[in-house]
Amino acid sequence: MGLLLLKRAQTLGTSTWTTLIVVTWITALSFSALTLIGGSMQPASLLWQPAVVGALFLAGLGFTFLGVEIGDVSVVAPVQGVKVLLVPAMALLVVDDEADTRIWIAALVALCGIWFVQSTDGSVERSKVRFSVGCALLAAVSLTFFDLFIQRWAPAWGAGYFLPLSFACTALLSLGLLPMARRLHPYRRRSGQQTIRSQLCWPLIAGSLLMAVQAFGMTYTIARFGDATRANIVYSARGLWGVLLTWTLSRSLGLTPTSPSTTLMLKRLAGAILIGVSIALALT
Repeated sequence: MGLLLLKRAQTLGTSTWTTLIVVTWITALSFSALTLIGGSMQPASLLWQPAVVGALFLAGLGFTFLGVEIGDVSVVAPVQGVKVLLVPAMALLVVDDEADTRIWIAALVALCGIWFVQSTDGSVERSKVRFSVGCALLAAVSLTFFDLFIQRWAPAWGAGYFLPLSFACTALLSLGLLPMARRLHPYRRRSGQQTIRSQLCWPLIAGSLLMAVQAFGMTYTIARFGDATRANIVYSARGLWGVLLTWTLSRSLGLTPTSPSTTLMLKRLAGAILIGVSIALALT
């Protein structure tokens, strides 16, 4: 729902860069509440750790929003599900966490589901689909290392310190995008620059709040309990929501002139069911 609302904001004239800045600042402000649970503050020499995690999150969001602007939520969200394979593969290098056979089987089933979910019927230009898929893959790589570094570094700091510091770094780094955020958005016809305030709208604020909620659920789970592999397999269930919400709401939100075809959405629904099977395998 968050991505659909942000896509709606883009059609109303909000640039990708403004979207990125607003999302990161709302997320950072939301995570500041976690400082109440505390942690173990590490030496200043280790502040590079939350800075690296913050930069990876900014990159992941940037590629995600570019893919959504050019393509479609029902393509970007499921394709990012390749994280279910990237996380256990990269975990061997980052956290020395070897997944058992059942987890690999679950990841492969989820990947098959993702293949079905990203089916297209030609209603979107092929070049746009490729660009969207490429952005989704780059986002998946960035967010894979984001998850794994949280699992590796957060326990020493505690979730109450590490996560607020990481997202504060993301927000500060996003300020470097201000010049691009002020450039004319392609949906606007007048020439010249535009202010950040002129691009604000309710779908942008609501979508940003929902993105903060999903970031909290995912990162706190990994920081508190570890096991980024299983967390990502469960998280891949958003492919189901991406299909159902796009199917039912894309036209009413003004994202597409017509509703997606039934055949296409049934293929994506079959993929979502496979993703559900993979979750059951991972958690048994």
